[in-house]
Amino acid sequence: MSKLKPGKSPGRDNIHPEFVIHQSTTTSGWLCAFYTSCYQRLKLPKTWRRASVIALPKPNKPAEDPKSYRPISLLCVPFKILERMIHSRIEPVVDSQLPREQAGFRRGRSTADQVTLLCQDIEDSFQNNEKAGVVYLDLTAAYDTVWHRGLHLKLLRTIPDRHMVKFIMETLSNRSFILQTSSGQCSRLRRLKNGVPQGSVLSPMLFNVYIHDLPDTVSRKYGYADDLAIMLSRPTWKAMEEGLNEDMGTLVAYLRRWRLQLSVGKTVAAAYHLSTREARRELQVHVDNKCLEVQQAPKYLGVRLDRTLSFKQHLEEVKAKVTSRVALIRRLAGTTWGASAKTLRISTQALVFSAAEYCAPVWSRSPHAIKLGRRVRCKGVDGVDGDGDGVFLSGV
Repeated sequence: MSKLKPGKSPGRDNIHPEFVIHQSTTTSGWLCAFYTSCYQRLKLPKTWRRASVIALPKPNKPAEDPKSYRPISLLCVPFKILERMIHSRIEPVVDSQLPREQAGFRRGRSTADQVTLLCQDIEDSFQNNEKAGVVYLDLTAAYDTVWHRGLHLKLLRTIPDRHMVKFIMETLSNRSFILQTSSGQCSRLRRLKNGVPQGSVLSPMLFNVYIHDLPDTVSRKYGYADDLAIMLSRPTWKAMEEGLNEDMGTLVAYLRRWRLQLSVGKTVAAAYHLSTREARRELQVHVDNKCLEVQQAPKYLGVRLDRTLSFKQHLEEVKAKVTSRVALIRRLAGTTWGASAKTLRISTQALVFSAAEYCAPVWSRSPHAIKLGRRVRCKGVDGVDGDGDGVFLSGV
């Protein structure tokens, strides 16, 4: 209960987090007894199985296209507490069964770890005078297409407690949702037959269990939840392409077996090497007789990786993002008006530093990072630095 955040929206039962946070010891005992009863009887209230979905528009997308919206599920607060209890019980068991290449939503692991590992392996291929080929796989609605029977089978292989597995599957069964518009209108009730609940604290862990048995490949795998990449380095283009094509065939067969769909149109390939003469050479990787799109600087976990790992394009994008946010904070500052120094400092840390320092260990050695550090400064923001002259971002 201490992990609940005040101010969050309630679910269909209209119970706000503040009600649970400030409840008495007696009420906590009643709630604990109710959770125990649900677990022992394998039953849940119908309201907990229903979610309110709010569709938020994606930037620069056509409003008439349903795919232009990002669904946000509002779950019941008491059900969130129950899920956190389940999560704390099974996390040590599940974590010990997951492969090392899967870092998504695991304690002590982050996106920076995976990007750093991938970049280090690519740089090792540079040292060995080899060429590295990487395929960035994109799964269509990965969380929403998890096959429940398949997940049940894999949970039984992972978690020894059979009753706990039954209870987890009970939380996934008979789920439904109602779509709410900004005007307050609601759609009719829709049933969910597959997938893990969006917005649930258990969903990332359950998805990790679902794909934890990816088949062995010659290529190295780098996974963060449903963001998967494979990398293979070889002395020649032919050997690299043959290995990547063979591994992609193995992975596609696995995905189809477990009813996950690979988006061939969004799956991209990229080559990394130091040969200027072969800079325009494109990888030939095929899926279902279709050649995958080749990009010069694809983005993986928010970091754009160019052919030589110079990070020039990535840092230019970071600079543009940070500059616009600094300009926004300047509008909040003034000599005789505006936000307080404390508010400005917190806003700068949340908006500017978080964007500038994301995955800084990966690109901080790039010569272009020095240029970014010189140009992007928080000038004119009173209270952010002591003298108002400016402050360098620690990540660069």
